Amino acid sequence: MQFSTHTYEFTGYQTYEKTQKKIEALLRDAFEADNFRFFMAVNEAVCNAARYSIHKPQKARITIEVRIMNYDVAVKVSSATTPFRAEEYQKKLRHILEDEKASNMEWGDYLGFTLASRGFYYMLSAVDYLYVDQNGQSVTLCAKIPYDPSQPYPTRLRDIIPKFLVSKNGVIV
Repeated sequence: MQFSTHTYEFTGYQTYEKTQKKIEALLRDAFEADNFRFFMAVNEAVCNAARYSIHKPQKARITIEVRIMNYDVAVKVSSATTPFRAEEYQKKLRHILEDEKASNMEWGDYLGFTLASRGFYYMLSAVDYLYVDQNGQSVTLCAKIPYDPSQPYPTRLRDIIPKFLVSKNGVIV
């Protein structure tokens, strides 16, 4: 049985580079391939943790926990951030799925040229599922291993929105 946990803590987004290289190597080994999109999704989560930190990006206290299990990888990125109403956002996303035309659209086609929620799109298109703490203090990205690079990444709203989950009091909703 393969199971390992690696925890990294650092202060300030500018100090992420050393940790980033360690995580990239861990993920490459776990996925048995270069899963670039998942790695970029992790980077986006770290960037958001710094950007929305109550301490500002240069002083953000960020914790990254990488869990490698038999069949999947989970990367949890945590930071004290400005509150985010994850359940409201989840409901807003799920409401989009009620419109068949919209649910068949690509994220970019739906939002146009706005950068709104671009980070969530990157993350959702690269994971099997993603869950956010109800207040937005952490995001956990999960993907199956080994990674099969021949499989296309889903990009339609109907395929990626259901992957957005919320953790409320330790329960995924």
